[in-house]
Amino acid sequence: MERKTKDKNQKDTHELILFNEVTASDSKVFEPEPLEYVDQEDKISMVYKLVPFGGNYLYSLLITNQSADPITKVKIRINFPGFFKLCRSTPPTLILESLESGEDESNKDEKEIEQQQVVMEFESLEKNSNKQINLYLCPLFLEKTGKIRSFITFVNNADFIRAIDTDAIPIQFDPFSIERKIIPSSEIKQFLEKPWIKKAIKSIGIGIDSQLDEKYYFDHINGILETHNFQLISKDQDTKISWFFGTDLVSGNDVLIICQVSGHKIEWLAASSNPQLLISLLTKFITEFEREMITLGHIASNEQIFTLECKYCGNTLAYFPPKGESIECNKCKYEQVVWN
Repeated sequence: MERKTKDKNQKDTHELILFNEVTASDSKVFEPEPLEYVDQEDKISMVYKLVPFGGNYLYSLLITNQSADPITKVKIRINFPGFFKLCRSTPPTLILESLESGEDESNKDEKEIEQQQVVMEFESLEKNSNKQINLYLCPLFLEKTGKIRSFITFVNNADFIRAIDTDAIPIQFDPFSIERKIIPSSEIKQFLEKPWIKKAIKSIGIGIDSQLDEKYYFDHINGILETHNFQLISKDQDTKISWFFGTDLVSGNDVLIICQVSGHKIEWLAASSNPQLLISLLTKFITEFEREMITLGHIASNEQIFTLECKYCGNTLAYFPPKGESIECNKCKYEQVVWN
């Protein structure tokens, strides 16, 4: 009887010390300590793109906070070349600065390439939220190259300042070479109605007090297109509208150009399946027109050329209003003064 009791005590003791043999199902699972305070910046991201938008470019930046905590004191900087003009932005509250210029290595005699910077600040970006920024950029000329790049700084949930940036987007306008192409005027409407055809409009106002000679300016803008080897399809001297057609030998795309002069307003409509080509062509037409108007003494500087795009939505304004008068946008209904 004593031996049996002794064996039982030894067995109980043996079971007590064999704790390393407890099965996994009996073990207590410990959750790992959250690392949100360490890696929050890994959950902050920027998605960006540069795409044609009518006769301009749209630079879009999406800032996303996928963490469980907000970030604060958010400061966004977007750098872009000086050959772009900032037409408008969403949100509209921003600061536009000029940066130190970088020297153009291809031509030491030319002025240095100016850089511009847009600065936006937000008090916070809440958890699991995002902020969209859109810059609408109008090319001023084509003979340069540059880059667009974005930077963001913020304070994370551990009160550390963090910074992230995007890769630079190189900007270089593709060359074009137009070959004349004849199509019947009856096919113009069919060309414009093709689903893959993109359209872009550039409309400018001539800011001079004297009466504009519509015929003179109409003949002049037609001459610019003929210089670029476009084929005249039709011309209406009464309404001051003309139609030109051609094929770009570089891309192989057909292009339709419609010109019109009405009062102090001059307008070009371009249509093609290649949206980048439309931007290059329209920019070229306007820069050549401005340069020749200055050379001929019709205007003193390009500051007398006004872009007739709504400052709020980008819609083309119906006409160029007299000096100091406002005009209502047909699309968003906002009133604005084009020139003072």
